[in-house]
Amino acid sequence: MRVLYLLIVQFLAIPVIAQTQLGNTDFNHLNVNDGLAQNIVEAIYQGSEGFLWLGTQNGLNRYDGYNFVSYEYVLDDSSSISNNYIKDIVEDKKGNLWIGTYGGGLNKFDKNSIFKHYINDPNNPYSISDNVVYQIYKQSDSIYWLGTKNGLNRFHLPSEKFEHKVSPKSKIPQLNNPVVYCISKAASINEIWVGTRNGLHKINLDTFSSELYLKGDNGLLDDDIRDLFLDSKNTLWVATKLGGLHYKEANSDRFVKIDLIKDSNRNVYSRKIYAADNQGIWLGTFGDGLFLIDNNRKVKYQFKENQFNPKSISSNDIVEIFKDESSNYWIGTHGGGVSSFNLNSKKFDLYQADAKDPNSLSSNAVNYIYEDTRGNIYVANDAGIDLIIEKEDGLEFQQIIKSDSKFPDDRAWLLYEDSDNILWVGMWNYGLSRYDRDTGKLISYTHVKGDSTSIPTNFIETISESDDGKLWIGLLGDGGLAIFDKETMKFKSYLHDLNDPNSLSNNRVHKILIDSKNRIWLGTDYGLDLYRPKTDDFKHFRYDRNNPYSINYNVIRTISEDRNDNIWIGTGGGGIAKLIENGDSIYFKTYTEEDGLVDNNISGITEDLNGNLWITTYSGISLFDTKSESFVNYTSSDGLQGEEFVRSSITTLEDGRIFAGGFNGLNVFKPDEIKRSNYSPEINVISIGIISEEGERSIDDFTTDTVFLKYSDYILSFEVASTDLSNQGDKKYAYKLEGFNKDWIMNNERRHFSFTNLPPGEYNLKIKGSNGDGIWSSNIKELYIKVDPPFWATNWFRIVAIVGLGFLIFIYIQLRVKYLKAAQIRLQSKVEERTSELELANRKLLENQNLVIKQKEEITKQNEEIASKNAIIQKQNDELKLNNIQLEEVVSERTHELREANDDLKIAKHEFDTFFYRAAHDLKGPVSTILGLCYLALKEEDKVLAHSYFEKINITAERMNNILFNLQKINKLKQEGLKIKNHNLRQLIISAAKENLPDNEDWQQFIDIELKAQDEDILTDMMHLKIVFSNLIDNSIKFSKRGEKPNVLIQFEKDEKNHSYQIIFEDFGLGINPDIRDRIFNMFFVATEYKRGLGLGLYSVRLAVSKLGGSIQLDKNKSACFRIDIPMPEIPKEKIS
Repeated sequence: MRVLYLLIVQFLAIPVIAQTQLGNTDFNHLNVNDGLAQNIVEAIYQGSEGFLWLGTQNGLNRYDGYNFVSYEYVLDDSSSISNNYIKDIVEDKKGNLWIGTYGGGLNKFDKNSIFKHYINDPNNPYSISDNVVYQIYKQSDSIYWLGTKNGLNRFHLPSEKFEHKVSPKSKIPQLNNPVVYCISKAASINEIWVGTRNGLHKINLDTFSSELYLKGDNGLLDDDIRDLFLDSKNTLWVATKLGGLHYKEANSDRFVKIDLIKDSNRNVYSRKIYAADNQGIWLGTFGDGLFLIDNNRKVKYQFKENQFNPKSISSNDIVEIFKDESSNYWIGTHGGGVSSFNLNSKKFDLYQADAKDPNSLSSNAVNYIYEDTRGNIYVANDAGIDLIIEKEDGLEFQQIIKSDSKFPDDRAWLLYEDSDNILWVGMWNYGLSRYDRDTGKLISYTHVKGDSTSIPTNFIETISESDDGKLWIGLLGDGGLAIFDKETMKFKSYLHDLNDPNSLSNNRVHKILIDSKNRIWLGTDYGLDLYRPKTDDFKHFRYDRNNPYSINYNVIRTISEDRNDNIWIGTGGGGIAKLIENGDSIYFKTYTEEDGLVDNNISGITEDLNGNLWITTYSGISLFDTKSESFVNYTSSDGLQGEEFVRSSITTLEDGRIFAGGFNGLNVFKPDEIKRSNYSPEINVISIGIISEEGERSIDDFTTDTVFLKYSDYILSFEVASTDLSNQGDKKYAYKLEGFNKDWIMNNERRHFSFTNLPPGEYNLKIKGSNGDGIWSSNIKELYIKVDPPFWATNWFRIVAIVGLGFLIFIYIQLRVKYLKAAQIRLQSKVEERTSELELANRKLLENQNLVIKQKEEITKQNEEIASKNAIIQKQNDELKLNNIQLEEVVSERTHELREANDDLKIAKHEFDTFFYRAAHDLKGPVSTILGLCYLALKEEDKVLAHSYFEKINITAERMNNILFNLQKINKLKQEGLKIKNHNLRQLIISAAKENLPDNEDWQQFIDIELKAQDEDILTDMMHLKIVFSNLIDNSIKFSKRGEKPNVLIQFEKDEKNHSYQIIFEDFGLGINPDIRDRIFNMFFVATEYKRGLGLGLYSVRLAVSKLGGSIQLDKNKSACFRIDIPMPEIPKEKIS
């Protein structure tokens, strides 16, 4: 029965929704305030470039979806339009527009924006018969028929000649001097229908004979024919001025009148007929708005102007209808400009409050929608609660809970039906109420001051039921969580406790989900909580900047579980998150605006019957395809009540419909009927701007596909527009300049972009855009751009430069050859002169040769004596160098010793200064306390109170004594010498542990000693090594995890190779913060403000290890692991006791 019910509901819902969609159609308007030349629009046409051309009584307008360009008559300018009153527009195969005017004849408008006029010339029989042109009908690419004020004209485009079918000699006497308003094709290709002021004609184009239909003949009720239309079934539709709308079927000669207005004998002034795709026809009337006639020839809907609804049609006087390539209908009106609508774009039905309609919503602020097990649908709003009544033409709303004196507030916040079929209601500031659907009575449970078993606050945010039948209630107003026991009528509350980390995260609970595993999840203002029934507390999931898999935002607005048991979390600023479980681990996958989500502020989440998620936000609705993980976004331009939706105010009904509420009404839709446009728009370049050193210039020819720039043109800008004329705010653009950009540049909704200082060269600019639903078009606009180089970079300049350079080189070579020849002559003369001088010198050398030989012998002898003396000097020099080296080594060694001594002195001085300051500082506090307490004790007359002061003095004195004792230990450690003896290391460690533990604690519960038996006895100084272990164990106790015992591992090993002891002390407690690792061994350093101490523990450890000649280091790879290396003492065996 349940399945049958659902099938019936779905069947009935189909026509209801279709009718509702028409009733909720939103019209967009263009008028003089938007740039339209005039508000009477009698001609509309979309050209092959995608622009919308609008003919008014004040000129021709071109509309690109954003702006208007007007073409008006200009006196003494033969290239302007001949008359501003436009009646009809068509386009030929070359892209020229043909424009019929009222008084200016026929105009041809070419792509160079030049108008050519065809006007009546009484002396030219081939001119147009009259300058008033009502309609242009295209029989073929070369033959046009024109309806004029003075009859029918056949226009032959190639010859540009008009043939008049109206004259005293015409074969069609009935057409002599009539007013021809309209022309239409006929079922036969050699016939046309012609509507005139004096009847309807069917004309044979071969014989030009006419079959005339007059008023009273064959059911026609008027001779004044204003429009004709032949539909796909060859049914002829006839619009008359005084007789209304008629149709004549193809196999009949009878005309049948359509009853446009029920229960009225008034005839409707029918003005314009237009095809309505497969839905029938549109009829524009003068005075009665726009009608949709269905295929059964019944009035399906009438659109009329509503002065209280800015989204209604702008005027009831309809004179033109046109449908563009993206399925937008454009309605030309007489006085109201242009109204447009798209039946496909109205994706969501909208219901709003109407003070004049008692069956409308009680309030536009919709807070919650709920469907109970009886199939009732409730809407909680700011005026109470409405019950929805399904009607054929839409939904009606019956208010069942409204403002009452007992309610402090009119707002209804939520509804919930439990497993006992009890309907619970949350009224704002009135706690929890039980609603009897049969009697309409409410029983309320409100907060009682001082009663801990009452509801903590009266502000209910969410309700869910656990498997034991208890209601889990999330509250606002710092009410936290309340659990309502329906048997005892008592509430148990949970609140956030600053001192309990496992308490509720926050006292504002927005959503409670009990999932398919009976786990209870709570969304709060400070993270996601999971209730743990065993411990009666909560596990928290919060944002962690160091964990990319944590939840992305702490404000949790909604939680939902899909059919596959996936849990989805909606946040108040971090998008949505999918909860993923891996064993006992839980992590989150986040989806935000960067992934395509319309807004990161989530209001609600619901799953449709296809397994996809519909997400309401502060900026519209997102559809999330869970398989492809992609988003489709919808905004108010798609019919939403507004951009912002109320939290959790979205739900999926049993029949698959989704209801979503916001601050401006209720949206209803079926997800399967939400279709995206597949229209692939073209891109037009509206304007090209160029800025150079000479000034600015522009190219406004939208047909151009080439741009030439000079080197001095340093800025090139473009303005573009898509041929999709709908949803302008949702269309996006991208561009890529090949040769300059590697990737597409996403320009989003911006239609302007520019390039600066393009280098000389050739480029190919590509531009693409999306349609109104964000689907990118496959049509890409391309422009060729060439930037000329400067004259010095041109080929001709290069040729001239090369020729000039060659000529200069030639001149240079000639001059150089001439210079070299002259130089050669001068050189030859000098050579001859020098040769003569050399001959004379050679003779003198020969004379002195014997003298030179004798001198050489003497010099050789002297050199031998010098060499002997040099050997002696060299030996002495080597000895001096050796002495010098030895002296330098001694000086260097003494210098190094002095530097080390100086460094030790500085360290000692720093430690002394620190020691003195901290000792004075730590002693000053207790001394001051003792003085103050002594003063109070002496003044106090009450002996009991005075005794308490002396007890405090004793405690303070003990604290001061402890400080002095620790300082004394440090001093003793520094002064005491080493006493190397044999000691048992295990007993030494146990002794150190027992000194730091309470008497009843067993050291073996937290200390693990790994020590070989043969290594237990070691040579060392017991006092110094015990200080090391005592302080490290003391730190482990102080810094153990809360509620846990310390956990320590001590490892010892003798390294015979390096002759040393190696000790590892690892503490598995809280660990040491990496930021303070380099300071922990400093005197008086205290690691954390939450632990009391003097800061001498680890300093004592380092000092003791140093006295033993060893070193201590903190392992960087572990949390708190100390590695100690102490050399084995080298003491003769006979001295060891």
